[in-house]
Amino acid sequence: MNAPEIRRPHRSPRLDAELERMARERLESERQVARGYRRELARVCAECLGSVFLGLVCLGYALHTTDRGTGAIAFWGGLVVGYSGITFSLASAYLRGERRGDW
Repeated sequence: MNAPEIRRPHRSPRLDAELERMARERLESERQVARGYRRELARVCAECLGSVFLGLVCLGYALHTTDRGTGAIAFWGGLVVGYSGITFSLASAYLRGERRGDW
């Protein structure tokens, strides 16, 4: 048995052109939004890696110093710098996304 034929409404060329224009506009705006998301992700990753690098520099200094007190200060300072930098980077990214309306 043959499947029933689905009738599609006839659209005017003017309507087709308008629908194509709307599709192009939406595609372009979606590309811009995706570009913004990628840029934001790259920014947050760079901020996190920068704070980790600074923390590791402090930890490296703590391992190479001969004074016990200075080494302890550099060690704990490196931990604080590394972890707090990551925390602030992620928190600021969340707040920026909230202002943009991502969630």
